[in-house]
Amino acid sequence: MTEAAQPNEAIITDVAPAPPHRGGPFERWIRGLCKKFIAPLGRAHQYRLKVTYADGSTFENFAAAGEPDIEIVFRNPRGERRTVLFFPDGLIEGWIDGDIDFVGTRPVTKLAELAHQAFADTPGRVMPVNPFVRAKQIARELRQNNRSLARAKRNADFHYAIDARFFEMMLGTTVGYSEGYWVPGTQTLDQAKYNNYEYVCRKLRLKAGDRVLEVGSGWGYMPIYMAKKYGVEVTVYNPVKAQNDYMLERFKRQGVADRIRLYEKDHREIVQEGAVYDKFVTIGVQEHAGRYCYKQWAHSIAAVLKPGGTGVVSTTSLMHREYTNGVILARIFPGGHIPSLPLTLQVFDEAGLMLVEVESLWPHYQRTLMEWAANVERHWPEIRKLNPDFFTESFRRKWAFYLEGTVENFAYALDLSHIVFVKGRNASGNYDLKDARVREGAFATGDTVIDPLR
Repeated sequence: MTEAAQPNEAIITDVAPAPPHRGGPFERWIRGLCKKFIAPLGRAHQYRLKVTYADGSTFENFAAAGEPDIEIVFRNPRGERRTVLFFPDGLIEGWIDGDIDFVGTRPVTKLAELAHQAFADTPGRVMPVNPFVRAKQIARELRQNNRSLARAKRNADFHYAIDARFFEMMLGTTVGYSEGYWVPGTQTLDQAKYNNYEYVCRKLRLKAGDRVLEVGSGWGYMPIYMAKKYGVEVTVYNPVKAQNDYMLERFKRQGVADRIRLYEKDHREIVQEGAVYDKFVTIGVQEHAGRYCYKQWAHSIAAVLKPGGTGVVSTTSLMHREYTNGVILARIFPGGHIPSLPLTLQVFDEAGLMLVEVESLWPHYQRTLMEWAANVERHWPEIRKLNPDFFTESFRRKWAFYLEGTVENFAYALDLSHIVFVKGRNASGNYDLKDARVREGAFATGDTVIDPLR
């Protein structure tokens, strides 16, 4: 990790002390429970931890002189109540809403590391499930699920219809919202993003004249890149109007508007077009198909890919089907779901999409996230000025949780999978995994400057 990639080095360096709230018997009882919930974090000694409760009482897991690496400050009894009732989500949501402060550099990363260390000896190395948290997770997933096209669009708008200038500052000049590919010698985020687009194109075996369908092109770098470098015709399905407006302008500036068709639609509407494509690609979109839409996702791909056609799906993944973190559902990605890799491969197989290869690239995505987090922290004063009523301290904290927390999850359980497949079992023999053109050849490294295609 480069020095520049250290995420959120100055999230909170100091906070004003809150007046003590001793309260009555009920609040003292809640505070006692809160201390029991926090206690396991103190048993992990990877960092020096200090906790200051609403009544002014403190706990430290270190005896030597010096400042703590991370301090949790409960500013009022509500923060303690939320922690007790919905731990660990209540602790994070209390911080996002200002009932709790985290003092220190990279606080979410440090707390996540302490939590993983504290529960390292439990089955599955996870903390016991809080039934109240699980109930909220289930209710949210049912309420937000993407079975309805209208709901799926609202869910996508919630995250992606934010001012594009925010994403430009976070993601770099490609405005690419997915993993980079950090081959040896890669120096910058833009190079890593370029390398990943090129790597995916090689896995697709693109050639001039191919008809390519991409689902979820974000802000448009990939379709432009495929059209300009490989001479293919691209069709894009993307449900977010704000992104689509951005892409259309970008296509015109790059002179490829006549080679890229854009539909403001959901992936399930692909079959209505009646077209057949040589190649299919999607990067960082399966997570939005949702917990209940695995088969719909696979069958929509199979319906439009020609026999023998090749596809690449890049997605974060887990080895099991898990509920989505409640804070992420509520604050970042409503309707989101980290796909189960085994279940994904199963439904692809049932739809006639035959597996060629799965490559795990999670360290590359982890490093990319570190860069994004550093960019948000570095550009925060500029981001704040875009719209102070929207880009608030609460916004900064929830995005710090999302970015830092995902960095730590990659170190713990999360994967990034490139799934390469072909349509039809007999066609899989035509894909040569040893083809040197895929993994060898020029990637962007050193002093290479990436064309932003903007």
